[in-house]
Amino acid sequence: MAFMAGWLRRIFSHPIFEDEEKTRVAQILNSFLWSAISILLVIVVVRLILWAENGYIPLLILTGVILVLGVVQVLIRLGHVRGASIFLVGALWVAMTYQAWQADGVRDIAAIAYLVIILLAGLLLGWREGFIVGLVSISTLWFFAFQEQQGLRMKHMDAPLNIARDLTVIFILAGTLIYLLINSLNRTLYDARLELKERLRTEKKLQRQTDYLTALNETALGLLNRSELEPLLESILTRACDLLDTGHGLIELVLPDFSALQQVVGHGVLSKYNGVLTPKNEGVTGSVWASGQPLVVQDYRSWDKGLPEFINAGFNAVMGVPLKVGQEVIGVLAISLVEEERIFTREQVDLMERFAALASLAIDNARLYELTQKEIRERGVVEIQLRASEERFRKVFQASPVAIIISSLQDGLVIDANDAYWKLTGFDPQKSVGHTVVELGIWDSEAERRSFVERLNRERSIYNPEYRFVNKVGESISTLAFYELVKLNDKDSVLSMFHDITEQKNARESLQNSEARTRAILASIPDMIFEISKDGTFLDFMASAEITPIMSPSQFLGRNIKELFPPVIAAQTFFALERALATDQLHAFEYGLPPGEETQFFEARITAITSESAIIMVRDISQRKYVQGEREKLIKELEDKNSELERFTYTVSHDLKSPLITIKGFLGFLEQDAASGNTTRLKTDIQRIADATDKMQLLLSELLELSRIGRLTNPYQHIKFEELVTEITELLYGRLHEKNIQVLVQPDLPVIYGDRRRLLEVLQNLVDNAAKFTGNQPNPQIEIGQNGFEGEMPVLYVKDNGVGIAPIHQERIFGLFNKLDATSDGTGIGLALVKRIIEVHGGRIWVQSEAGKGATFFFTLPVGPES
Repeated sequence: MAFMAGWLRRIFSHPIFEDEEKTRVAQILNSFLWSAISILLVIVVVRLILWAENGYIPLLILTGVILVLGVVQVLIRLGHVRGASIFLVGALWVAMTYQAWQADGVRDIAAIAYLVIILLAGLLLGWREGFIVGLVSISTLWFFAFQEQQGLRMKHMDAPLNIARDLTVIFILAGTLIYLLINSLNRTLYDARLELKERLRTEKKLQRQTDYLTALNETALGLLNRSELEPLLESILTRACDLLDTGHGLIELVLPDFSALQQVVGHGVLSKYNGVLTPKNEGVTGSVWASGQPLVVQDYRSWDKGLPEFINAGFNAVMGVPLKVGQEVIGVLAISLVEEERIFTREQVDLMERFAALASLAIDNARLYELTQKEIRERGVVEIQLRASEERFRKVFQASPVAIIISSLQDGLVIDANDAYWKLTGFDPQKSVGHTVVELGIWDSEAERRSFVERLNRERSIYNPEYRFVNKVGESISTLAFYELVKLNDKDSVLSMFHDITEQKNARESLQNSEARTRAILASIPDMIFEISKDGTFLDFMASAEITPIMSPSQFLGRNIKELFPPVIAAQTFFALERALATDQLHAFEYGLPPGEETQFFEARITAITSESAIIMVRDISQRKYVQGEREKLIKELEDKNSELERFTYTVSHDLKSPLITIKGFLGFLEQDAASGNTTRLKTDIQRIADATDKMQLLLSELLELSRIGRLTNPYQHIKFEELVTEITELLYGRLHEKNIQVLVQPDLPVIYGDRRRLLEVLQNLVDNAAKFTGNQPNPQIEIGQNGFEGEMPVLYVKDNGVGIAPIHQERIFGLFNKLDATSDGTGIGLALVKRIIEVHGGRIWVQSEAGKGATFFFTLPVGPES
């Protein structure tokens, strides 16, 4: 299919030749041929189907015409365009003439086809050939007319439909030729207009380039004649703006350290940015500097690197060109247009590139000139400074407190020395100058001095931090000695300098002894001692015999508190440090490590040493904190016990009083019953006294059980909560079955850790209460399960759909002997027992309920010893 499609495209496509006229004729001929072939094929097919006429001659003629058109198409493809045109016109004329001869002569429709042939000849071959074909066609028509006039040809009229059909074909062919003719004329006119516009544009371009080159030449001559940089840059920018007919431009030069571009001169709205720095890759100039290539932004407002201040200035188009010396960019020349309709042309960009090349040379020449002038000025200044320096050196030499002596290198001859040297050594200047250092006794022997000279020649300078000698007075002097190899009057000499540190040395030894005593005292203190700067940097450290630092001194000395401690402790330290430095008073604070857990506690005391540093003394107070915490815990526990004892005492005294009153009352009734002989009532009163006694016994038993919780315990173990639930449901099966209560147990309940017997009591009380208070619920239900975690402890629950508990009673139900329903069985101590057991295990219990909507008791239990 692809091959067939390509083949069809080649057949129907217009042939193209090097000769434009030949191509034009071939295109017209190709369009006409395919139009004519299509129309004639349709006519042939229609005639074959309908067979509307007698005879086959018209069909043969049409078929012949189609073959002729095909041959002409082949000739065109072979490049014989004119020959194909002549052949086509001749063949069509002969075919139409033969058709008219065989048919109706001058009355045949074929005679009208002469018009199409004449137009085709004029369009393909030219007006002369078209004129000739027209004369021959007119002559043939007159010939046919003469034959008919003389009776040599019979008149014959075709059917109207046939005439209309043939006229339609002729009109279509004629219209096609007229369209091709008009299209050809329009194309010729259009090409002529394009050529004229191109010529005008070329002439205008040449004129503009001439003007640019003239201006460029004048500008180059003017720039190269300037030697001062600032006027040169002003002139360059003025010329550039004049060349592009705008008033807005700037020049930025690269700073000596290549860190940024700096605007040196600007025109128009850009003048206010003189001195502004532009980093590389920022804006137009920064991008040009980075790439080393010109950059043209025709729509600056929509450019993604556009700077807001230049966008607000109303720039429309911006062009930047690099100022280069060799491959190095030394600056950027930028020009801006503010008019909406103006943009930069390719010629203007090329012009600016050439202009920038000349401007770069001029700027480089001006820079070299300025550097030369600067160097000349600097040399003059250096000479003046050198003379002044010599004078100052002489003054400093004499006035310096440092002892200085100058001697020759070769023989050690003393050339000069200052007053400090004569005073320090005790030598007489009148008797010393002109003598050698060996003669003066400064060196013990010439060999020793020679060894010193060889070392000085190698090292050029020698420093001795501890040079000792005895002066002429007999005093032992300690000095810092400096020896330099210098040239004086082109001769090698030795400049020796001695700084008297005798007093400092003695003071330092005393200070070292004092510091050793201080360190011995500090070493016996159980605190770690740090020296810290004002900004929080550790400067020094003294270890403690009792506290080990969390890291070695090499890891924290020189580092900041913020790097080593959590933010909370660092903030505390900085606050105390600032207060200590500001008030010159001791400030202390406590902190724990690690933050959030605080397993170890410290006390830090900060006192200022200077205005820039302080000492921090850190003491471990973990033991003290532990004792304080234990004391507070015991106090709190004792207070809780006392409160609980008070409540317990009140409850017991209140609830045990009721059975006693009952017993006492009925004892009076017994006496009356015995006196009256009423044995029936006597038995009833005795039973009531027995019931009151049993109730008191039950209360006392449960109180005893409650008191044992936390004191008498069974071994703790890991218990599957599902096993406890199963055991309790079996234990309470009678009550549950009696009330037809459905127990729902959530699967995959956790493993808990605790006293199995006590935990069974918890579950038994909760499930028994839920079964007891189902009320009139037709479908009583108890649900046991887990509802997430609280910390590391699972939250377990027992839920029922019974009578519920009003919010005002939800705290009260966990008290001793508190019963919301006085008619219910039990003592009211069950939930108090549950609460106590759960709290002993480290958990807590609470209830969520509304009256009439059931109750849910939530409680937490540990899963292991660690929780």
